[in-house]
Amino acid sequence: MQVPTRRKEGMQRIQIGVSGLAGVVLLVGLANIVVDNIRKDEKTAEMTVPGAAVNAAAGEAPAVKPTEPLAELGVAPASSGESAQQPVVADLRPDPNLKERMDQPPAVTPTLPAEQRAPQQR
Repeated sequence: MQVPTRRKEGMQRIQIGVSGLAGVVLLVGLANIVVDNIRKDEKTAEMTVPGAAVNAAAGEAPAVKPTEPLAELGVAPASSGESAQQPVVADLRPDPNLKERMDQPPAVTPTLPAEQRAPQQR
């Protein structure tokens, strides 16, 4: 009686796997269709821009400002333009009340027994 139940369980697992795989393929296909439609809509929107036809007739490319989303968020430096001239962080000055440097470890004086110390010359 063990053999038929194992066979049934195996077939059930195969059916679930195949149906899951088919679901993923359908989901990816649907996403591809949506993305293609959006790209087609963007291309037709560029064609209907009022100045685009005049610029295309004159042999000029339409003036499209390239967007840099990472530069706008401050994650990456801007390649050109007004944001490249402005520093992201203002110039920092050290604290005038600071007595010791904090970017280097403090100087350590070795402590040796008196016998091993070099004689001081006067």
